[in-house]
Amino acid sequence: MRGHGSAAVAASLRLAVYRAIYTEVNARLQADAMRLGEWTALTREEGLAAAITNAGQVDRAWGMWLLKAREHSKVG
Repeated sequence: MRGHGSAAVAASLRLAVYRAIYTEVNARLQADAMRLGEWTALTREEGLAAAITNAGQVDRAWGMWLLKAREHSKVG
């Protein structure tokens, strides 16, 4: 799939959507940070801890996206 964008997988649809959206957001943020100079990647342990924290936010984000989708469908 090289050159065809990103792909996200997860154990649930909600988590897959969360990962897909935030992969794009985080890629832009990382590109901006890299232009500012040196940066330090998370360690494996920090990455795992971040994944656990993020997994706890999936339902919150899903609820927001659902609300926005419903509002958008009322406009049209």
